[in-house]
Amino acid sequence: TLDTTLAARSGTRLTVSNISGTVTIRSWGRNQIRVVAEYDRARVEVDESPGRVSVRTISRRGDAEVDYTITVPNNTSVEVNAVSSDVDVSGVCGAASLNSVSGDVNLVCGSGDVAVQSVSGDVSVSNLRGRLDAGSTSGDVAVNGVRGDVNAHSVSGDISLDAVDGREIGAETVSGSIEFAGRMADNGRYRFEAHSGDVTVRAAGSLNATISVTTFSGDFESDFPIVLTPGRRIQREWEFTLGNGGARVTLRSFSGGIYLRRGAGRAAPKREE
Repeated sequence: TLDTTLAARSGTRLTVSNISGTVTIRSWGRNQIRVVAEYDRARVEVDESPGRVSVRTISRRGDAEVDYTITVPNNTSVEVNAVSSDVDVSGVCGAASLNSVSGDVNLVCGSGDVAVQSVSGDVSVSNLRGRLDAGSTSGDVAVNGVRGDVNAHSVSGDISLDAVDGREIGAETVSGSIEFAGRMADNGRYRFEAHSGDVTVRAAGSLNATISVTTFSGDFESDFPIVLTPGRRIQREWEFTLGNGGARVTLRSFSGGIYLRRGAGRAAPKREE
């Protein structure tokens, strides 16, 4: 077991590299970084340099398992790179770059530029003010309570964006579904694309948007009255305007349904064919 505490000046950045195990990061009101590591067949290296504290797992065989519990000052910028390790960062509320290959990644509270990625794990982000890029190849992506621009992507997972308030919002998945609930700014740009899953959008408040809808074999339903723009319907493509048409909204699904709903909330259950 390693338990060490280092002084941390304002603006110090924490970087963590782990092979297997867990990485848990929390905050406190001290100008110190405490690193607690539980391990067996591994070596943990802690380096301190001006403006940075680096924590690394070192193993010649590459199978070392280390469980980290790290406490940092509030608003510390955090970077984590892991292979087979779950990552959980909560209450730090600074900029963050979190990556894992086969683990779940969770972030609660962030600001500034934030990137949260996993290959085969689930990704969840909540309570963020800033710009977010969140993605997983085969896992689900869940985003809740974000004020700022969001780019979310997956290949075979579902994407859920709830209580999201930004001017540039995009979500794309191949075989999963997409759900969005939030306010759409009059001058915002919103793009939601799924190949074989449903796309459900719940617009909070008034909606002033020019909306483009494309679906090959799925249904399209709207709670809003629709008047199609003359000459803009081509097979399964529609474009229509709500209010002053200020926002640009693109909704696409190849074989899934597209549902435009009023108000926030979970999507309705899929209908039986």
